[in-house]
Parts: sequence; C-alpha cells; structure tokens
Amino acid sequence: MNKIAIAIVVSLLAGFAVGAWLAGDDPEGTTARPAAGSVILDSDSSAEDRLSRLERIIAEERDARIALEDTIAMLFEEIERLEGVGGPTVAELKARAERENAARTKSRSVSGDDTDWIRDYQERRVGRLIDSGFSENEARRILEQESEAAFKALEAAWEAQRSGESIDRYSSDLDPYAIMRSELGDDTYAQYLEAQGQPTSIKITQVLSGSPGSQIGLQPGDELVSYAGERVFTVTELRNRSMQGNPGEDVVIEIERDGTRIQLTVPRGPIGITGSGANLRGANRWGG
Repeated sequence: MNKIAIAIVVSLLAGFAVGAWLAGDDPEGTTARPAAGSVILDSDSSAEDRLSRLERIIAEERDARIALEDTIAMLFEEIERLEGVGGPTVAELKARAERENAARTKSRSVSGDDTDWIRDYQERRVGRLIDSGFSENEARRILEQESEAAFKALEAAWEAQRSGESIDRYSSDLDPYAIMRSELGDDTYAQYLEAQGQPTSIKITQVLSGSPGSQIGLQPGDELVSYAGERVFTVTELRNRSMQGNPGEDVVIEIERDGTRIQLTVPRGPIGITGSGANLRGANRWGG
C-alpha cells in the first residue's frame, strides 16, 4: 500500500512538471512562484533545456521514492526481527504476559503472601520443563544448576572487582547461561531454551551488502545453527566464535533454510549479518 501511494504522488508531481513545461509562455506576462526546492521551467528557455530540466525533476523524485522505499524495507526488517519469523508475534507475547499477570494476581489474592506466589512460580517453571520432555527430577536439577550458575557468575564478578580487574559483561565466566551450557551440553541446553520459549538458533534478518554472507548467498529468514562446528544460540556467541582462530581461515557454518540444513564456507571474521537469537535475562548475575 505504501509503494502504491508513493507511485501516485510521484506521478502527480511528474504531471505537474509536464504541465508547467507545456504551458510555455504565460499569456499575461506573469510567472507563478516556484515551490521550494523545485526547478524553474523558464519559458525563455528552449524546449530542449526545458525537457532536460524536467528529466532532472523526475530523476530527483525517483531517487526520493527509492530512498523512501529502502527506509520502509528497513522498518519491515526491524519488525520481523522483533517478532521473529515463525516466532511469537507481538500480540501473542502481549497475551502471554497478560495471562501470566492474571495468574500472578489470582495467586496473590488467594494466598495474600508474595512468598507463596514465588513458590508457585518455581513450580510452574518445573511444569514447563516437564512439558518439554524432562523428567521431574531432571527439571528440578536443571533449576538447581541455574541457581548454582548464577552464584558462580556472581562470585567471579566479585573476585574480579575485588582484585581491581575490569568486569567484562560478555565474559563467559560472568555469564550464568554460558556456565549452564558448558555443564548441560548443547543438546540439553537447547531443550532448556525451548522450554522457556527461546529460539535455539540465530534468525537472520538482514545480510549486509559486500559481506562474506552476501557472497555465499545467505538470505533473510535463514537460521544460523553453528559456526566452525559449534552451536551458536546468540549473536554474542557468534561474535566470540568468529574472533577465535586465525583471521581469514576457512570455517564451515551450518544454516537451516526451509527445513533443510546447508553447510557453507566463509572466512573467519564478521559474516555480515544482523539477526536475533536467544534473549535470556541475566539470572541475577549482578545480585549480592
């Protein structure tokens, strides 16, 4: 709809320009004041000059239309990144939040005690893990590991600050989920993410022009599953993996496109994509 409206506006502008050129001399000797930024089609000019100026007007309008279309395309890509192709929509996320808020309000009104609500919340998390395929013992152990990982990250941050070292928030030693991943293994960790409604790959939303990704044919909508033989669940993990090894060496990436796994080769370094992966909170990594 936006492109149709733009085409209509451009056609009207071009029509006005043609009318001004065809009008030629003003019979009463008056000249209309040109709009700001327009090109004057002087009646004293030759037809060739007026035609040249008219072509320039149309070219400028065409360039403006193309720029606007590019901006609209970028906005659509941003919306797809926020909603996720095939993932929950904004409306679904809002409905989910409203349901959880209603459940929390009901639980509080019945118990009148925040402690009871917190305990109920933990039991609901156990239930989601069980629904995803874990046994009850496994589910409770995973939540215990989650808590232990949060403390390990907190302790590592405390030690670094106490010794005067700068704290790198992207360090795997300070990331509870990186700690959990190393303890659970990639397959179990992926199942843990799915239980929380999180993606287990990076959904590509844009491929930058002139990048290695564009040269090997990556497309928006592709899912980046692994880099150099290792699973990647977030863009941060992809960035960290790409900085390992020797710059420029060939590495194999695995993508999923329309349900089919494809392996491609890129030089180690930035692939040239934007995308979204798992978006987990910090598991109270900055607690006390």
